Amino acid sequence: MPVYVTDAIVIHARRYGEADRLVTLFTIDKGKISAIAKSARKPKSRLRGASEPFVVARFEMAEGKSLDIVRSAEIIDPNLKLRESWKDLQLAGHVAEIANKITVERFPDPDLYGLLIGAIKSICEGEKNAVIQFKADILNHMGVFPDLTGCASCGSGKVKGNVHLEIRGSGFLCDKCADEKHIYHPVSMEVLYILDSIRDGKIPAKSYDREAWDKAEDILTILIQGFMQSNLKTATAARHVRSIESRPENKPDRDINSGHANAEPEVP
Repeated sequence: MPVYVTDAIVIHARRYGEADRLVTLFTIDKGKISAIAKSARKPKSRLRGASEPFVVARFEMAEGKSLDIVRSAEIIDPNLKLRESWKDLQLAGHVAEIANKITVERFPDPDLYGLLIGAIKSICEGEKNAVIQFKADILNHMGVFPDLTGCASCGSGKVKGNVHLEIRGSGFLCDKCADEKHIYHPVSMEVLYILDSIRDGKIPAKSYDREAWDKAEDILTILIQGFMQSNLKTATAARHVRSIESRPENKPDRDINSGHANAEPEVP
């Protein structure tokens, strides 16, 4: 069997047979790979730690007919902080599921690998915007982030009040066009400002409360699911984590970025 070495992060793992583990690795140079880590569940196995979810390691692999085989592994980053928080584990699982579903086996995508590693690291470090930024980056990477400059139907750039999300067209409609198409999915200008900033990897110039941020992330989730034509099983758990974090006892301030409270928003 041909042997190769690659850096990868474990994005999914489950029991296989009596002591093996079936893992999905997202590699830096070969894309997504399914493999068997033999005897990885045995207490003294050298693969036990490296085959855990969200561990980054350098894997020595042997190509198989249907599944590759993990021969050895050297841990680069165990991301242990994730295991100290149930909430962080849920968010990491959500990010990993997106990466898993949005790509196919053995399709090299080093940029996506970088986005995934960065998102997991940001979650470990407690970055509040880690998941929403990852979702925006994914849509940008796939070239399907919707146009925010005006109505996707009539082209008007002077849209005021609410716009409406057209899921099939992955764009936003003015009230008039939305009414003509019988679409009612209102999105406030505040949410558009957040999306505009997150798209460019920036903190919004103006402070917005958690409700607006949640709405913005929900929209990104809808767009990702529409692009994949598949629902995300972890989306509900991730939203539950956001609802817990938004409770008054879990945050000292109503705003997620209160340091910019006096600045004016930049119009998309």
